[in-house]
Amino acid sequence: MANVRIDSQGVPKGPVYEETTPIIHRSGLTAADPSDPTSASAGLDCSGYRNVRFDLDTSGSTSLTALKVQLLVWDATAGKYFRGCERSFSQAELAANPIPSLEAEVRGATVFLKVVSATAASLSISVYASLS
Repeated sequence: MANVRIDSQGVPKGPVYEETTPIIHRSGLTAADPSDPTSASAGLDCSGYRNVRFDLDTSGSTSLTALKVQLLVWDATAGKYFRGCERSFSQAELAANPIPSLEAEVRGATVFLKVVSATAASLSISVYASLS
């Protein structure tokens, strides 16, 4: 059994979760995405990992009052992304935390974090991702 911790009596303790160093998933976003990406190459390959954490850096935006993002999951058989869960951030949430983080269970899929909508005088978003 790979990556299994053993206690002092030789009993497996549970899975070991290793987190990757965050990488840039998307950067320099200045507007919401007009449509879904059309190929898996735009996404983040999570093969061998169960979860992904997205760190959204909106600190370069001015007067950001609303943000909605959505997880897209690539279906290789259908050849397109399917829409997963959405998360909306209010003006109060963004003012309190302009660099929010969210986590999703992806079970090895190829995923893409879509910016569905954003309301700002000037938008600047970068999305970092780390797998575990």
